[in-house]
Amino acid sequence: MTRSVLAALDAHAAARPAALALDAVSYASLRDGSLRVAAKLRAAGLRRGDRVAIYAENRPGFVYAYLGGLRAGATVVTINVLYRSSDLEHILSDATPSVVCVSAQSAPFVAAQDGRAVIDLADVERWAFDASIAALADPPPIEPDDVAILIYTSGTTGRSKGAMLTHGNLHAIAEQLNEAWRWTSADTLLLTLPLFHVHGLGAGLNGTLVAGGRALLRERFDAPSVIAALAGGDATMFFGVPTMYVRILEQAGDVRFDRVRLFVSGSAALPATVHDAFAQRFGIAILERYGSTEFGFALSNRYEGPRYAGTVGFPLPGVEVRLADPNTGALVDAGATGEILVHGPNVFAGYWRNEAATEAAFARDERGRLWYKSGDLATFDPARGYAINGRLKELVISGGFNVYPIEVETELLRIPGIRAAAMIGQPDAARGEIPVAFVEVDDGFDPDVALALLRERLASFKVPKALYTIEALPRNAMGKVEKARLRALLPPP
Repeated sequence: MTRSVLAALDAHAAARPAALALDAVSYASLRDGSLRVAAKLRAAGLRRGDRVAIYAENRPGFVYAYLGGLRAGATVVTINVLYRSSDLEHILSDATPSVVCVSAQSAPFVAAQDGRAVIDLADVERWAFDASIAALADPPPIEPDDVAILIYTSGTTGRSKGAMLTHGNLHAIAEQLNEAWRWTSADTLLLTLPLFHVHGLGAGLNGTLVAGGRALLRERFDAPSVIAALAGGDATMFFGVPTMYVRILEQAGDVRFDRVRLFVSGSAALPATVHDAFAQRFGIAILERYGSTEFGFALSNRYEGPRYAGTVGFPLPGVEVRLADPNTGALVDAGATGEILVHGPNVFAGYWRNEAATEAAFARDERGRLWYKSGDLATFDPARGYAINGRLKELVISGGFNVYPIEVETELLRIPGIRAAAMIGQPDAARGEIPVAFVEVDDGFDPDVALALLRERLASFKVPKALYTIEALPRNAMGKVEKARLRALLPPP
C-alpha cells in the first residue's frame, strides 16, 4: 500500500473504527464520508488529474472536500479565504480547477464559468453524512509522486506561485512531525490554524490523521474560547503563530494549561520576550519550528531538552539542512550566516507550470542531489541549533554592512512601549539604503528614548535611522508582516 495520508486514514479506520478523528467524527465515518464526497465530486465532473479548489474558512466540509478530492485522484488547490479579486483570479486562472468548493462567506466572489462547477461546502457536509449516497467504488490508485495539493506561496516577495506537494511529500511531512514531537493516537490537537496553509493542513490535519489522533477543528483563532478549551478540555497539543501566543498571554488571567504537553509556534519569528513570558507564566516552553510552503517543515527545537528563544533547533528526522553563501553556493562555517538549503522526501516537486521558477529554486550538490534554496538566512550553533536572520531579499545592506532585520526587531521588542516591530531598508543616496523600522506602540512612547537604548545594544550601522509609528503592522493570514506594504508607506526620498 502506498504510504500516504489516505492510506494512514484507512488503516486507522480499519484497526480503530470508533476512534475519534475530527471533533465527534470517528475514523470509520471520516473514511466513509470522504468516499461519498469523492463520488459526488466525480459526478460533478471531477476527473483524475483535475484540480479541485477549496476557497473557504475552516469547517468540516473543507476536510471532506480535501479528502474527497484526493480520493477521486484530483489535485487539491487551497485558496486563502481572505483573497479577493486580484489574488483569487490569479490562482483560478493559473490552476484552472474544474471544481471550486466555497462557503457562504466566499461564494459571492466566485462565478461559475464554462467547465467549472461551484459547490457549496454545506452540500459537501450533507453528502458526507448521507448514508444513502454510494461511496466511490473505484478510487484510482495513489502513487507517491502524484501531485496531491497546490498551495500558493504567500506572495510577500512577488506574485504567488503554486507549490506542488505530492502524496509522498505530505506523508513524509506528517511522519517527520509525528516522530519529532512524540505525536501518537493518544493526542488531541486544538486546530485553529487555517487549513488553506501548510501549517494548518500539512502539520495540523495530516499530522493528526497519520498519528491516528484527534483534531478539534475551529473556524479561526478566538483567544477566550481557545484559552477555555486548553484549560479545561481534551487538547494535549496546540499549534499557533506568534500573535496567538501574545493574545493568550494578554487574556489568560490565572488559568493553567496542565493537560497540554506541547505548544508549537511557527510561520513567523517568535519574539524572545513572548517565549520567555509564556514559559514563566505557564511552566512550559513553546517549541519553535521552521517551515515553508515548499517543504512543509525542516527544523524544530528538540522535544526533549532546552528550547532556546530565538532558535528553531535542528533538522527533523529524514531532513538534511545546509547553509550556503547565496552568491557563490559554497557552504559556510558554523557561526557564519548562509542561505538555508533543504533536502529530503518532504521537499516539493516544483512550481505549477513554471519550469523557470522551479529550476531557479534548486541547487545541485557534488553528488547530483537537489537542494531547495529557501531564500532564508540563518546561522548555526552546534549546541543551540539554527537561528533565522531573515529573508535574503529583506537583508539591508547599508554602506557595505549587512543588517539582519530579526536582530534589530528582537532588540526593538525588548524596549518597553513597543508591542510589535518590523525593520526594512529605506533608499539612501549615500549608503544605498538605511535601516528604518515601523512600530506598534503604547501611549506615551518616546522614540528618542527607544533609539538611545538601541545605540547601547547595537552597532551604530544597525540602529534604525527612523522609527515610524503605525496602528497595526500589515500581516498576511499566518501573521507574517507584509513588508512590501510597509515600503509603500515610506516617505519620498
